[in-house]
Amino acid sequence: MTTTKLSNDVLSIEIQDFGAELHSIKKDDVEYLWQGDPDFWARQAPVLFPIVGKLKNGSYTYDNETFKLGGHGFARDQVFKLLESEANEAIFELRTSRETRAVYPFDFRLRITYKLIGNQLTVKWEVKNLDDQEMYFGIGAHPAFNVPLENGTFEDYRLTISPAKSRQYIPLNPATGVLDLSQKHAVDQNDFTLTRELFKDDALVFETPEATEVCLSSTVNDRSVKISWEDMPFVGLWSPYPAEAPFVCIEPWCGIADDQNTDGDLTTKFGINTLAHGKKFKASYIITIN
Repeated sequence: MTTTKLSNDVLSIEIQDFGAELHSIKKDDVEYLWQGDPDFWARQAPVLFPIVGKLKNGSYTYDNETFKLGGHGFARDQVFKLLESEANEAIFELRTSRETRAVYPFDFRLRITYKLIGNQLTVKWEVKNLDDQEMYFGIGAHPAFNVPLENGTFEDYRLTISPAKSRQYIPLNPATGVLDLSQKHAVDQNDFTLTRELFKDDALVFETPEATEVCLSSTVNDRSVKISWEDMPFVGLWSPYPAEAPFVCIEPWCGIADDQNTDGDLTTKFGINTLAHGKKFKASYIITIN
């Protein structure tokens, strides 16, 4: 496993080639990114592709064929190629392989760019359809941040979604990990004090059809993490329950888990993205560290 290090006057980060996954985000020698203790959750910030979340029964159908695919897809368990690396920017690439085609019948190219500017890390995704047919996919982020960031307790921290407005909440079934779209409803709450019970029904999933940001902050210090994006239609907020894990995930998604009533057809999957032959899909988000 190879680690790429980027830094500027404010931040230093590390990215592993395995999964092109963030491994560290430091400011003032304080580690903001969860360090992957396997007693709670061994991952840190996996890239979710070509699906986000779980499939009903762990499978989908395409062109009259059934494919088995685990939750969040396969990119997080693939070794990416490092294409470019400078002091403050790195680009990683994953392409189709025999292994990926066994579970996902499309030729693709996925590039992930990490770039530092001041106290911000911008993460860019570019998916290109190299196939001769339309391609169907989801892509998402799953970064976990230490709670507490420096001092205090889990309950001293809060998550705030902006803009402050009513937004659609989509319940997950904690037993299956899939959605219950029939129970989707508006929620006016935008500010959530962290408690263990907050996540007793799995992740909190919201629709975010407009530019959105989620801030992790504290009442006992000035450190915070803000995730912002322009073009991600969903966000998940998650910490394991009932384990008292010292982290929380803020997850902007272009894709989402199956609905419990799905027929399994990938082409009509809720939240799926469609990409024509030769075309590119781009999305990005920014992590601001204070």
